[in-house]
Amino acid sequence: MAKTKGPRRPKAETPKGFRDYFGSEVTARKAMLDKIAGVYHRYGFDALETSAVETVEALGKFLPDVDRPNEGVFAWEEDSDWLALRYDLTAPLARVAAQYRNDLPTPYRRYAMGPVWRNEKPGPGRFRQFYQCDA
Repeated sequence: MAKTKGPRRPKAETPKGFRDYFGSEVTARKAMLDKIAGVYHRYGFDALETSAVETVEALGKFLPDVDRPNEGVFAWEEDSDWLALRYDLTAPLARVAAQYRNDLPTPYRRYAMGPVWRNEKPGPGRFRQFYQCDA
């Protein structure tokens, strides 16, 4: 009698276009980002941290291809709304400025740092997830 195979084990590998960071790399990146944040603070910028997920509607004209909401970004449909991982830090700023326009100082001097994601073909030195600094 032939033995039936169980479920196939998933491959233990990083998806294409992504990478893992270990000890000294993480420490060096944190030190670099802390130094950048220090310069931003020195010039009067406040930190802003936004959600990694935005509605495609909020990304609007910033999308690479509005007719195909998941083209160029990692997007999915949930409860008839399209959501996407942020692909830069400018689109979330536009949403924050519109959403909190009556509460923000003028001019609003902010900086943001964090990971962003692009659903594009990776290449040498080009990853699908990377850090961005924006002021």
